[in-house]
Amino acid sequence: MHTMYEQPVGTFGVIRERYIATWHKNGFFDANLMILKRVTQVLLTPYYKITLGKRTFLFRGKKLNYFCHWYNTTFDNERMIEVAIALDLLASTKGKRVLEIGNVLSHYTDMPRDVLDKYEKGADIIHEDVVGYTPAEKYDLIISISTMEHVGFDEDPKDPEKFVEGMLNLQSMLKPDGRMFVTIPIAYNPDAVTAACTKGVCSSVLFYNRVKRMQWEESTEKEVLGKNFNKPYACANAALFCLHGSWNGKSL
Repeated sequence: MHTMYEQPVGTFGVIRERYIATWHKNGFFDANLMILKRVTQVLLTPYYKITLGKRTFLFRGKKLNYFCHWYNTTFDNERMIEVAIALDLLASTKGKRVLEIGNVLSHYTDMPRDVLDKYEKGADIIHEDVVGYTPAEKYDLIISISTMEHVGFDEDPKDPEKFVEGMLNLQSMLKPDGRMFVTIPIAYNPDAVTAACTKGVCSSVLFYNRVKRMQWEESTEKEVLGKNFNKPYACANAALFCLHGSWNGKSL
């Protein structure tokens, strides 16, 4: 079972990478301005927790609080709803078999689960490709937070069909009454979005629109598919959630 990170190793690495990329693209001034903004956001995390963290959004009719955490400044991107939903699902599946695709939730929780991540280092991580992984036992819950859109897209060579293969393999890992929850940002990998909507990789798709910088609402396919990535707000400006399996005791 995978446990929570004990050190804030990820944020500083991400900031360093963004700083270098911004410096090369826009110059020294913009790079330092970006660092100042990021540091300010991290320091303001307690403020966001007691303000934004008390606000709610709806997921399948249930009110959930926006998730505010300094790591990856979740209050300023799609993590504010993705992680909120994921943690709620984990809490409802205590004592059962859970698989996470992509090592994301370790920054926010120590709830026990298996973690499958082909690239990230870690003693407890299963370093296998999502397309070829075959677990010894099937899972009650499979979660993936903004990870599957990278499969076959941010790899060399690119393979648009690999996303579909990976999603279908995840379906095969579920117990008969198991559930799958996979999030995908709109406009990052258009092929993944199209496949999620048309190729049977999940039973149901929910669309969420970022109506304000720090406000998300359930929406429609028509309203979100024209959204951009990183514009006007940082990271996703819309997202889709792939659901599969048994939800509320019924198959979708």
